[in-house]
Amino acid sequence: MQLLLGPDEAVPVAGRFSYRSDRPYEVEVAFISRGRTVATWLFARELLLAGLHGEAGEGDVRVWPFRRPGEPRRVHIELSTDDSICELSVRASELTPWLEQTAAIVPPGHEGHYLDLDTHLARLLAGKC
Repeated sequence: MQLLLGPDEAVPVAGRFSYRSDRPYEVEVAFISRGRTVATWLFARELLLAGLHGEAGEGDVRVWPFRRPGEPRRVHIELSTDDSICELSVRASELTPWLEQTAAIVPPGHEGHYLDLDTHLARLLAGKC
């Protein structure tokens, strides 16, 4: 994964993508520096799936495919807050197989079958979310 600093400048960033079948709609990305997680973002898996083929998302997270002539295809992920924007780029050849693995765990469109709403509601009401 790369952090994009400008049109022609990028620095490597360690990012760990996680997916859990008990939270089937979301993907977690932990950004790691010097062996520690420095930031974590949660967003819809559907955004990454759609972003492989076209522009997806509105608001805090946007995803789109990108390719420079002579370079491998990449997927850009833009994360924004009220006061800043962070643009990341990941090789499509790495992201695509990872997303295929998540689809093998929970097929897209079937997330509701894996979501235990009673447990999540109980956690929410107990203040543990």
